[in-house]
Amino acid sequence: MTPGGFHSFEHRWALNKAFELHQRLGRARVTARVHELNQHAKEELAKLPHVRVRTPSSESLSAGFTCFEVPGRKPADVVRHLEEKRIIATVSHDVTRYVRVAPGLLNTHEDVEALLRELRTLS
Repeated sequence: MTPGGFHSFEHRWALNKAFELHQRLGRARVTARVHELNQHAKEELAKLPHVRVRTPSSESLSAGFTCFEVPGRKPADVVRHLEEKRIIATVSHDVTRYVRVAPGLLNTHEDVEALLRELRTLS
């Protein structure tokens, strides 16, 4: 159910193309790319002294998203800051709230670097 009975038509219309892309690339390549970008994000975030990475660094325990916190800042405030810079992040739905990013198939290392640049400004 969606608010007011509206459906996410744009997302639904895009599904066929998304599945075609995944099928063309193959599950192994898609998985490897998602792991690579998230591993890069976790490693680089861990180097920032004012950021605490909360997602395990082991690829066997994590894959498609990375959670972290900036002590002294509310996750929603960090998400808003990133949003102002056109960087997509959300607040996790866990009992303890964290900032959550999800570098995916269509992201680049430059996208991860843009995230890191903005987080450095929050030190």
